[in-house]
Amino acid sequence: MPKSKIDWSPANWPRLLFRFFSSYGLAAVVLVFLTIITLFGTYYQVDNGLIAAKRKYFTSWFLIHEFFGKFPVPLPGGLLLMLILFINMTIGAVIKVRKRWRGIGLLISHFGMLMLLAGGFVTFAFATDGNMTLYQGMKSSQVQSYRKWQIEVRPVIGENKAEKAWVIPSEALEKLDPNEGKTYDLPDLPFDVRVSQYYKNANAVPTSAPVSANAPGKEIDGFKLLQQELFTEAERNIPGCVAEFVGEDGEKAETILWGYSSKFLPDEKPMPFIFEMGGNKYAALITKKTWSVPFEVQLDKFIFEKHPGTQMARNFESRVTRMESDQPEKKVEIKMNEPMRYAGFTFFQESYGPPNAPIEEMFSQFAVAENPADQWPLWALVITGIGLAIHFVISLMEYSKKSRSNRAKS
Repeated sequence: MPKSKIDWSPANWPRLLFRFFSSYGLAAVVLVFLTIITLFGTYYQVDNGLIAAKRKYFTSWFLIHEFFGKFPVPLPGGLLLMLILFINMTIGAVIKVRKRWRGIGLLISHFGMLMLLAGGFVTFAFATDGNMTLYQGMKSSQVQSYRKWQIEVRPVIGENKAEKAWVIPSEALEKLDPNEGKTYDLPDLPFDVRVSQYYKNANAVPTSAPVSANAPGKEIDGFKLLQQELFTEAERNIPGCVAEFVGEDGEKAETILWGYSSKFLPDEKPMPFIFEMGGNKYAALITKKTWSVPFEVQLDKFIFEKHPGTQMARNFESRVTRMESDQPEKKVEIKMNEPMRYAGFTFFQESYGPPNAPIEEMFSQFAVAENPADQWPLWALVITGIGLAIHFVISLMEYSKKSRSNRAKS
């Protein structure tokens, strides 16, 4: 029999789209592309780091992959593929599928898989992460980003204390071309801030050093900014830039802002550039983005144990006190595989320092994550497992029933 012709009239488009997005063929193509970009992204990570690979292959809508470094080929990004897979499973496995009691287990399993996909998107769109570093006896509510840097300008009041900051955010700095500058007119700031020579990884070198001959930028106060190769681990990059502060009357101040002048150890204080503009004193600094959690954490004791005869850590954990203004203090143990979860935040025991520990006083470093979908993967796997167990039991019952029927007939 000849195949019936497809009705391509506009009135039939909704049905065609429904059939296309619910097809097994589309699911198979998406899974093939997911395998391909996972392979390419894994190889890309080796030379360019996890963050760059994640941004290019796994959280993008489209990408250009260069085969053998010469042949550019457009590919769908991970975000687009996961969205299509979510739509395909929703329509094909939940809406379109025939609702029978025999298939209830698989239906439940598909809900678990959809929850897993949705959790990945929520994490991508809304999760934040950073770290908090404390010496024993210190307390803090401040979390510092791993790799997001921003420029802060603060007015300096009595005793050289700075008030609230005007901020040029990391999203703006990351878009800057090192060879081009940009002027920022920040609201209520009585002068403009011009940023040029922004390098994502840089070193401030004295002009007396021979290596300064490789720095093409201007000399400021005996220093020049030298661009460095990017580390594959993005958090190791220390940015720098030339910053000019220009008032309406032509008053001007300029400096090299370098990330290494920011705080890296808990007891270190940042070294901002202090200048005067319009008779008032200001401080400028390029520093990692920080934000607050709604409670304080105090490190009461840090426990560090080594493998006998080696410098390798066998165990490190922290005894902390969680403090809130309207709640009683809470003693908590944070271990490598036992995080503290509270108020939507998760504190993991991440690391310790300094590098030559335990010769010097040690500090404890916590990875701090705020993720609305933190527990979604766990519940998704539980739901999927329950669905598969139900499907197995139903299949076993049908098999047993059929076997008994066959034996009775024989």
